[in-house]
Amino acid sequence: MEIYILRHGTTEWNSEHRIQGNTDIALDQLGLEMARQTGLAFREKGITFDRVYASPLKRAFETARLVAGDDAEIVTDDRLRELCFGTQEGRFVEEMERNADVPFRFFKKKPSEYDRLAKMDPSMESLTELCERTADFLTEVVETLPKDVETLPEDVETLPEDVETLPEKVERILIAAHGVCNKGLLMHIRGEKDMDRFWGPGLQANCGVSRVTFDCETREYTVEAESEIYYDEKLLEQISSLL
Repeated sequence: MEIYILRHGTTEWNSEHRIQGNTDIALDQLGLEMARQTGLAFREKGITFDRVYASPLKRAFETARLVAGDDAEIVTDDRLRELCFGTQEGRFVEEMERNADVPFRFFKKKPSEYDRLAKMDPSMESLTELCERTADFLTEVVETLPKDVETLPEDVETLPEDVETLPEKVERILIAAHGVCNKGLLMHIRGEKDMDRFWGPGLQANCGVSRVTFDCETREYTVEAESEIYYDEKLLEQISSLL
């Protein structure tokens, strides 16, 4: 099974370098165009999805809709929401990185220390909590999909009497979420436990895709690509987001 893990397009707060987290910010015009071009490229390449999952936050849901198409059924799941930054949300990234009194100064350079401090602030979600809920999504939703697929021998012409239809085979799914949330998903996929390796090769670009395969027999993941871009790369020149 192929899994496409997609980060949402840009928002006004991305451009302003504001921390978004659980704040529900819509896509800006650049973000809309990124998503449209990504969806068009998928259709031109014949890439379609048997299941589409998205964060309920509008920037991710709208990205999923534009990429997967108006006819796609999109299932939202709270476990795909972005990391909650608590009282840090809405503040400027550069300001927070210089502020010695907030956990955010460790967010990119020392995730384990950010995680420790976040656990002490009731307004915030820790990276540990994020990794737990994203792992729950993968184990309870994604990794059970192959078990729902029933198969019949090729020479069987009719269905058993107690079966009206067979579930659709799930070969490719789309998960549309957020930059930090997607890294939480990839921690489980990579089997990574060291929080200081949370960022891996770095943050996905907006509307970037991490492409993963899941072997239904061995129950093992393989990361095929970390941040593929399907839209016009000239749009990348307009992106100034950090989060």
